[in-house]
Amino acid sequence: MTRKKKIAADLLSALSGRKPLSLDLYVEALADHEAELKASLNKDADDALLCMLADDGDVAMMLIDWDGSIYRNENALQKLQVMWRHSFDTNVQTLLPLFSTHISQKNLGMAGIKCLPTSLN
Repeated sequence: MTRKKKIAADLLSALSGRKPLSLDLYVEALADHEAELKASLNKDADDALLCMLADDGDVAMMLIDWDGSIYRNENALQKLQVMWRHSFDTNVQTLLPLFSTHISQKNLGMAGIKCLPTSLN
């Protein structure tokens, strides 16, 4: 299995809840970026920022909400599921190739999230 495919498989396992998210990886690799990523969310005017990392089978994630709230690992996954309600699976499939490419190049997998208003009909 190529590195990108392995990363994508690990990310999918974590996002689907089949694999626990790693607190150790979060602390080692993502925690130090919280303030910087929070500031970048304000600059980009996104509704949220999703950040993920996979390393040796472990996966960690962070979601920063528009109000600056930071959600880590399982809390981030729960918040993402609420935000994406009916489009969760589609959005995950869209982001997996992008994130696996970023991570395979030794970067964090990141994406700004814009929320569309829901229809009242």
